[in-house]
Amino acid sequence: MSGPGALPPIATALKEALRHLRSVRGQRPEAPCTDAAYPAWRDDIAEALDNLAEHLEHLEHLEQPADQTMARAEAVAARAEAERLRA
Repeated sequence: MSGPGALPPIATALKEALRHLRSVRGQRPEAPCTDAAYPAWRDDIAEALDNLAEHLEHLEHLEQPADQTMARAEAVAARAEAERLRA
């Protein structure tokens, strides 16, 4: 990407990570969900959140550093929920 007003590569990757997270959230299985679909979706959410946190980590001037911490914490919680539901 080049030219005036073009986003730097990290900003483009961050926007893609946010789009991906929204896409995964939109794939939530419908209730009632009694099979493995919901835990698998929670794992997908965790992966998308980790991807987002990774891109936030590479921003030089992160306006909200708590965003990265929150994304990581939500990823851990999503994985824990998925494991609990599988047990």
